[in-house]
Amino acid sequence: MIKPPNRATQKDMGLIFDQVIKGMGFVPNSLKMMAHKPNILGAFVTLFANIKGFSTNKTSTFTAFSVFLKTVKWTMKAKQSSQEEVPLYLKNLVAHVSSHAAGCRYCQAHTAWEAHINGAEIEKIKAIWEFQDSSLFSDQEKAALNFALAAGSVPNQVIEAHHMELEKYFSPPQIVEIVSTISVFGFLNRWNDSMMTPIEEKALNFANQHLKESGWNAGKHLRT
Repeated sequence: MIKPPNRATQKDMGLIFDQVIKGMGFVPNSLKMMAHKPNILGAFVTLFANIKGFSTNKTSTFTAFSVFLKTVKWTMKAKQSSQEEVPLYLKNLVAHVSSHAAGCRYCQAHTAWEAHINGAEIEKIKAIWEFQDSSLFSDQEKAALNFALAAGSVPNQVIEAHHMELEKYFSPPQIVEIVSTISVFGFLNRWNDSMMTPIEEKALNFANQHLKESGWNAGKHLRT
């Protein structure tokens, strides 16, 4: 399993970590591990703070704005080294598998559509539930999708063997990307199923055409 990045990397997170210490008394290891991708850490902290609530004093407002500016900087830096990132089509497939495990049909349709427009062949999307035995998928893809299936399940089914397989093909920052993808879709799975979000025509048509054979249907998301 991956460990937090070195202290030099963590030092750049000082603004965030200092605020966390003020609120909790310590920095959770979860945030330290997220620091492998500073832009993801900054975005998460901003999202979490906006949901959970800010303190009303001026210092907290200034800090929130400072974290936002840092996140923009980290995001620009990440884009400059995008060759090290997990391919977008694969992140979409990861999101699709984890959303299927969670049962969110809305997200399944969206992630299948996005995987296709970002480079995944229709044949691969149709064979997504045979990925473990299919020659259409590389060993790297299978490692990511097996992890996604386990991570999207409730209760969580991830074990050390999943991490060992993932680490054969992906760097710590890439693993943070994969886990972040699954986690943000955990939010979206809950959101869209709870809100019964109506599915859009383009995603609906794509899913009806390419996912129905594997048992997909719009369910409660087929509303006007």
